[in-house]
Amino acid sequence: MKPIPLLSLTIGAALATAAPAAAATVSPEGVRFPQAAIDDGGATVVAWERRVKGSFAIEARSGASATTLGRTHRLAGRGFRPQVAIGADGTRAIMWMQYDSNREQAIRVAIARPGRRFGEGRIVERRRSTLAPVDVAVQRGGRVVAVWHRAARLRYALASRGHGFAKAQTLGAGGVGSTLAVDGRDGTIVVPIAPAAPAQAAVRTLAPSASAFSEPVAVQTGALPGAAVSEVGPSAVSGPGGAAVAYVLNGDPRVLALVRRNADGSWAAGQRIAIAAYGENVFATDLQATLATDGSAVAAWSVQTEAAGGLGGILSRTTVASIAPSAAPFGAAQALSPGPPRRFAAPSVAAAGAEAFVASAEPHGAVLLSTRPAGATTFSTRSLAADGDGDALLAAAGRHVIAIYQQDDRLRLKIVR
Repeated sequence: MKPIPLLSLTIGAALATAAPAAAATVSPEGVRFPQAAIDDGGATVVAWERRVKGSFAIEARSGASATTLGRTHRLAGRGFRPQVAIGADGTRAIMWMQYDSNREQAIRVAIARPGRRFGEGRIVERRRSTLAPVDVAVQRGGRVVAVWHRAARLRYALASRGHGFAKAQTLGAGGVGSTLAVDGRDGTIVVPIAPAAPAQAAVRTLAPSASAFSEPVAVQTGALPGAAVSEVGPSAVSGPGGAAVAYVLNGDPRVLALVRRNADGSWAAGQRIAIAAYGENVFATDLQATLATDGSAVAAWSVQTEAAGGLGGILSRTTVASIAPSAAPFGAAQALSPGPPRRFAAPSVAAAGAEAFVASAEPHGAVLLSTRPAGATTFSTRSLAADGDGDALLAAAGRHVIAIYQQDDRLRLKIVR
């Protein structure tokens, strides 16, 4: 099968731009799974796991800006997979999973109200079953929304300002790639759930004024005959220009697509990003997207080449992206990372105003940042580091954009904008 075209991009020339100011080291040694969030005013919170005496602790730093982070605050001596959020009112929240006594697992959320430090992690669910954080968000007015997995089910709990968490509720079945996104226009939270039919995507939403998530709504995928939504499931994506559901339809060929949430809360028809007909043992994965204020959308994903014979070994993974200008279809995919045999991790995508950014990294190698200026239909790419540990994440709000990545097992923070 003929692969989708890639717009030519001279990676070497793109990386030859002037080196940016050095990133700041913001953690001790031994971190993993870092997360970051920023608000419209630039207030920043970062968190990570760190190996301490044979276990993993949850630690965090926060401040009024990315350059004024306070001291490291240990939230748990034994925790895993932190998720972070910061609201427009300055409320900060960090969620994680930890093992409690009697072989029980617990989902805990620590909250720092404006002007205050993080309090003790509050238990939103504890039981003898598999629990795993999905994400946490802070809506307008300071309401904290936590979403997690309990086995194959999605669960959530709400904590309004001045109140503790209400009793946890069930959202429905969730895929392994379950996500949460906040519509930058009105603060509505979007969570995909397992569809009722193979070629469907379904979502539930929580408006800032609502006391519970909506009933499930099926969104139009524009499926090809015989196609089915990937077993990873759809992902909720967002930006200052709105929210959407991104998904991969398995079939011959595979289709990458996006369904946007309209300003009135309804859902548009599915918008095709690309037909991923790469050939045998080559797959599209790690699909991410963002929506800018000018109505444009940017999607990025990995093109993964696996060993023949069904052994599943990854030979290479490269990062590509596509831009959909306002009221226009997605264009041809553009290469953002050097090609095989290099192995870049899943891309991270964010938007600030009408600009969009994609970050990607390879183990013991480059950390790359690609920028699409307002109105542009191509990216420029630069190197943030030549020897990162293999991860890169973006966080954006208002006019602020930060990138975090690990280098020598320490967390590095770079102010992009």
